[in-house]
Amino acid sequence: MKIGTYIDRVDDSYTYTLCGEIFFSPLFEMFAAMHVICNPMHHTARLRWWERMQEQLDEGLIEDIVDLSECTNEWLAPIDFVSFDTYPTRDMNVEEALLTLEGYSIDIWKKVFSDNGTTITPSQKQKIIGVSKRFYDSYFYNEIIILEPLMNTALKKLLKSWETDGIAKSLADIHERLKVDEREVIFVKNKEYHFKYDEIKKIFVTGSVFLSPHLIMGMDDNSSIQTVKHFYAEGVESCPPEELVKLYNGLADGTRLQILKMIKHKADTTQSLAKKLGISEAAVSKQLKVLNAGGLVTKHRKGSFMYYSVADQALDFLTYRIYEYLM
Repeated sequence: MKIGTYIDRVDDSYTYTLCGEIFFSPLFEMFAAMHVICNPMHHTARLRWWERMQEQLDEGLIEDIVDLSECTNEWLAPIDFVSFDTYPTRDMNVEEALLTLEGYSIDIWKKVFSDNGTTITPSQKQKIIGVSKRFYDSYFYNEIIILEPLMNTALKKLLKSWETDGIAKSLADIHERLKVDEREVIFVKNKEYHFKYDEIKKIFVTGSVFLSPHLIMGMDDNSSIQTVKHFYAEGVESCPPEELVKLYNGLADGTRLQILKMIKHKADTTQSLAKKLGISEAAVSKQLKVLNAGGLVTKHRKGSFMYYSVADQALDFLTYRIYEYLM
């Protein structure tokens, strides 16, 4: 699903006049989840999710997903069917997309998998489709119902930040190994990959809750680059119930909800909030402490004052967090 396109019009942005597109694909996210199953210990932010998968998924299905690791490059190869706008599967739901992939010739599959340094046979192609359908039907169907609207909201905010700050700043914030300067985007992996702005046709960005800590970056045959922004990472330690209690406790008070509404779009100080609410600074500080404990606010110092603002991701993924815990 296309979230939106934007031609960078921020004067001091390195990517000025470049076109960017933000999208979300349920199929992309499903393959990303299957990637985590192949190597869960590398994805410490999703260990609690992996524990849940071991309880909910049929052991044979998990084995089949892992058995396909080598030919699928741990399920990163089929992600390329949705990374760019080359194939229409990006804008489809999972069931429709899998039917479309099944109809593609083995030559198309070989081209995509070859770009990922792997090979594929017709029988492996059919097994990939079959395993994907089983994973979707037995689990991911429910996950995407919760996740898709939350991701769409988060990505719309990302698009808004492009309009305010330019695309380059957003790219620089995606990952510590993704850097930008006045001439190019630099992707640091086993070596440095340089993408010069004057050689880039378009920039594609999607979001994922599964691919952290990976920095996914690539360029297609049309000189478009694509990368992935990570959203909602659980703590490295399994998310304890106390964390959810603190989070929801932060919302369970009228004054705290008023504070969140006041700082949702513009950061503010304890002193200013006290005047607006007609209560003491000590009372505001007490409420901010509860909100901070729940991860609902962030703070930064400016001069002599501490400014508080809403932690957008915490709010955006409230529904998903309670779903994760209850499941």
